[in-house]
Amino acid sequence: MDFSRRFDMAAEFLIFLVFIATVYLTKDFLYTILLSIVMVFLLKPLFAAFFRLTGQRQISSLFSILIVFIFILAILLGITTVLLVEISNLERSGALSGIQFDAVVSEMDRWAMSALPAWIYNYVNVIVLKNVQEISDIPVTIATWLFPIVQQQLTSFASNLPVLFAQLIVVVFFTYYILIDGKEFLARAVDLVPRTKRAIALDFLQELSGIYNTLFSVYFTTSMLSGVLAAIGFSMLGVPYPYLMGAIVGIFTLVPMLGPPFVFIPLALYSLFMGDVIRFLIIMIFGTVVLMVIPENVIRPHLAMKSSRIHPIVTLLAYTAPIFVVGIIGVIIGPTLYGFLLAAYRAAINNREA
Repeated sequence: MDFSRRFDMAAEFLIFLVFIATVYLTKDFLYTILLSIVMVFLLKPLFAAFFRLTGQRQISSLFSILIVFIFILAILLGITTVLLVEISNLERSGALSGIQFDAVVSEMDRWAMSALPAWIYNYVNVIVLKNVQEISDIPVTIATWLFPIVQQQLTSFASNLPVLFAQLIVVVFFTYYILIDGKEFLARAVDLVPRTKRAIALDFLQELSGIYNTLFSVYFTTSMLSGVLAAIGFSMLGVPYPYLMGAIVGIFTLVPMLGPPFVFIPLALYSLFMGDVIRFLIIMIFGTVVLMVIPENVIRPHLAMKSSRIHPIVTLLAYTAPIFVVGIIGVIIGPTLYGFLLAAYRAAINNREA
């Protein structure tokens, strides 16, 4: 082995060691980098619209990020304001102490007596009377179980605020510069690939862009449309703060295993506790049909037809399975990794067919 070859091997080994050390030093920000990539795909339509108007990448990237920041800030301020106002109103009115489980049961009993046939009413009434005492203890049990968990999570969140703030800054900067220079960076990366492999590399990047657009942009758009439908429906149903509730529905729809039921079921139960059985039923039907069935079976498939088609099983696995391993951050890591592997598979198939 000549001196030149030994030198190349030593240089490659040194570069590999430096690469491993660099990955280790930035391991706490790997999730942040992945989140930046997700944000880039979500902001691409907004960035393109601003770029058509201004012709400046820097201004378009800045405006896109500012709009998202203002939107998130408005939701947080709205939620905080509503909580403060409602807690203050409840304390002054003493409404919390006036909500009695027995009163709710009595209201439901009067409604069932007038609406149901006698034989059905008698049968249901026997079952309810057997279990009403056990059911009345459920709110106290839930509160006793939930309060320590909420307190622990709030304490953990407060202690991690400095790290979260630093990660937020990194996300903003990464997203800003990737929107500006992302295409140039990819073009230079492709130039490093051997000429015989550039075709499959370009095919891989094209597949990856389409898959990520489906996994992120279509998913996000469907969630936001669910929020709009929720805001319109809640406004027509007379739900307090309908637009804020709609925004919350859109946010929770992004999180697998939560979704719209995390919002409309508590609203329906609140109406039930207030003795409004009809509104309880209407909110439950509206939430199930308009906020769950229509987005998943009409809106999402229609949007996915305009992008790269992905089997629903892959989407379900990408967004759900990683949550059980790495927590809520799996919503970002899962689609990124599954999308990468699916793009590599499709590029290999296309290359073999060619």
